[in-house]
Amino acid sequence: MRSKLVFTVFLACLAGCSGPSSNEPLTVSKLFRTGAVLQRNTTVPVWGTAAPSTTVTVTLDYAEQSVRAARDGTWMVELEPRPAGGPHQLMVATNTDTLIADNIMFGDVWIASGQSNMEWTVANSADAENEIASADDSLLRHYKVPRTWSYDPQDTLAGGEWHHANPEHVAAFTAVGYSFARELRAATDIPIGILNTSWGGSRVEAWMDPTALEMDETQIAQLLDSPRARADSLMQVFIEEHGASADADPGFDGDEPVWADPELDSSDWMDIAVPGSWEAGGLEGLNGFVWYRTTFELESVPSEAVLRLGTVDDRDMTWVNGQLVGETGRYMVERAYTVPEGVLRAGTNQLTVRVHDTGGNGGIVVGDYPLALQWSEGEVQLAGMWKIRVGQFQINPGGNPNQQPTLLYNAMIHPIFNFPITGFIWYQGESNANDPETATAYAGQFQSMILRWRELWDNEAAPFLFVSLASFRAAQEEPGESNWAILRESQSAALELPLIGQAITLDIGEADDIHPRNKQDVGLRLALWARNLVYGDELVYSGPIYRDHLIEDGKVYITFDHTGGGLVSRDGPLGGFAISGPDEVYVWAEAQIQGDSVVVSHPDIPDPVAVRYAWADNPDTANLINVEGLPAAPFRTGQ
Repeated sequence: MRSKLVFTVFLACLAGCSGPSSNEPLTVSKLFRTGAVLQRNTTVPVWGTAAPSTTVTVTLDYAEQSVRAARDGTWMVELEPRPAGGPHQLMVATNTDTLIADNIMFGDVWIASGQSNMEWTVANSADAENEIASADDSLLRHYKVPRTWSYDPQDTLAGGEWHHANPEHVAAFTAVGYSFARELRAATDIPIGILNTSWGGSRVEAWMDPTALEMDETQIAQLLDSPRARADSLMQVFIEEHGASADADPGFDGDEPVWADPELDSSDWMDIAVPGSWEAGGLEGLNGFVWYRTTFELESVPSEAVLRLGTVDDRDMTWVNGQLVGETGRYMVERAYTVPEGVLRAGTNQLTVRVHDTGGNGGIVVGDYPLALQWSEGEVQLAGMWKIRVGQFQINPGGNPNQQPTLLYNAMIHPIFNFPITGFIWYQGESNANDPETATAYAGQFQSMILRWRELWDNEAAPFLFVSLASFRAAQEEPGESNWAILRESQSAALELPLIGQAITLDIGEADDIHPRNKQDVGLRLALWARNLVYGDELVYSGPIYRDHLIEDGKVYITFDHTGGGLVSRDGPLGGFAISGPDEVYVWAEAQIQGDSVVVSHPDIPDPVAVRYAWADNPDTANLINVEGLPAAPFRTGQ
């Protein structure tokens, strides 16, 4: 039987009882909701808020602990270590409130973080239809931290739910994280939880706190003063002119979508052209929830109809005549909602769309899709002037918040670092590969972030597994410089730290798409590292990695670690090697495998100085692998 995937709340107050006011209800971190995976074999803190001095009792099955909330209302208890397994029930209670989370499992929790290639969903990846239909693992679970940012460290997550891998929910999982977890489930049979805190387009600085950035609070404040002042000014404008709120969405009264009421008078709402971004329509700098309303006429009611809204930036909930007809939690997909029988009516019909945007432009953008109500005999076009009203919102801090120092750390890392984990998987770097300077600086930033995250989680042994950037852009005809190659080198520098793993994906990239659809092999290669570093499996888990080189008689002899069953070429002659002499001008080299080494040379370079391998944005001829099929990592022996 499918488990209930909601956090059940019971409120009970006996007549005459004393205790906290109703304005200060009991809360617990959203991570402790029904279906959660908690880290096995370690103490697990459970935390939340309550009225000051209130006694909070936390019960896991029959083990009970009590604590008194502090003056600021915060409380925390620690659960005793538990082995893998379950299900368990977690209950948090005061004398007036009780919160219950069912179907709790103990297992291994992995943080999945980075930018769009980590956030990329199963629904948008290779073989999506089969992946979704075949998903059936109640012990593989996923929690998506909503895209949120803040100028100040937050203690509370903006939202999120635990879901297990089934056709209903797996489409929205991180595809890399899902493939990774699936491999671990097959190898260990331990419950696996993926805590997905990722945001497309984000720079590494956004995920770092002042300590990791080697900046004090004053320096960070000065850095953000200008965008913060701009945001504060715009916020007042939106509150005064639009009646909007930074704290809650006034379009909802509890669970009731009052702004979707077909009888609502929206004549005083702002006009906007649809399709198009709301920034272009006058809401510059706004992220959050904006409600769209329009009407359309029907002479008669079709038996079946589909409402097509194109793509929405980012998410939507859509009502027709006050009836919810569909919702989509991701961008990059067409909205095509079947309108149930009995919803449409002859005459005037009301359409309401609540759009949630988390960064960049927002709105009903449509793309190359129709914007219409369609049925077998006809259609009604919906493009034109609509009405909009701002609900809950934030102000874009000048540039995208996902690229500003500390802003994602504050809202998407700080609220979760008390939650024990096994380790991290990371896919990010594209946004830091814009020029040689930022790509080079990434080496220090990346290692600083890794060390700081381990410190925050109080787990110096937490493995950190990252994806080396996949190939992208047109291949170069001749050897040359590459920002992406520098970024990959900066990533690989982290291997100097203990318990670091890298998944090489040069062979998975797509020249014309920064988001290669094959996420299955990415997750598999990360899982191979995890199986060795964490679970002790003796297997080949890495492709060849440069160890050393020797220059002798006009040839460069390169040795490798992680050669597995031996070095081979993936297809055809060995390629991807470039060689230079004292003039530091690189040309394509001849390369041959000799045992566990590669010998590189060129007839016109009698005195070679340096060798590069796979040194390009898209090194399409680089084909050195080990017998196990894992590709060699890019490297250079000199500048």
